[in-house]
Amino acid sequence: NSEFAKGFLELNSQGEIIVDCHCRTSVAGVFGAGDVTTVPEKQIIISAGEGAKSALSAYRWLIENQKI
Repeated sequence: NSEFAKGFLELNSQGEIIVDCHCRTSVAGVFGAGDVTTVPEKQIIISAGEGAKSALSAYRWLIENQKI
C-alpha cells in the first residue's frame, strides 16, 4: 500500500512509511497514518485514532507555517 511513497518518503525495510509521534514523515508538511506507517498496532481503531492525530498535526503545521 505504500508503493506511492517510494522515492518520496522515507520507508523502513518492510516498506512502511516512517512517522514520528506526531505522524510527521521525512518530508515537511506530509503526514501519515494507518497501516502503511511504522505504528506497530495494525487495528482499525488505532488507524482511526492515528488519522485524527495526523489531521490535527497537519492543521497545526499549516497554521505554524502560515499556509492558512
